[in-house]
Amino acid sequence: MQVADLGGGDAAFEGIVTVSPEGCLGLAPPDGSDDVTVVVWPAGVSLSGEGELKTSSGEALVVGDKVFGGGEMFDDLQEHKGEAVAGCVAEGEPGYVLGSVEKLTE
Repeated sequence: MQVADLGGGDAAFEGIVTVSPEGCLGLAPPDGSDDVTVVVWPAGVSLSGEGELKTSSGEALVVGDKVFGGGEMFDDLQEHKGEAVAGCVAEGEPGYVLGSVEKLTE
């Protein structure tokens, strides 16, 4: 995932929606590497029965989509979000809490 520090704990990011080894939806760098960063998706984003993420505006995001947005990185996502991410990230692993996300079109 490419990240730019916006100050105040906020960061802009660009990545590819992908599935982590634990089966959780996260983001991989746009360069195609296998690194997956677990994310907590923004409020209003839901998972459909077909495995798509639906944004609050109704936009569908699927595995392989390139996305852009903003949020905050935590060095220990589980410490910050607790049981909500326990099955997706181990203690001490980093992750992002996203405040916004949208699909990039090319």
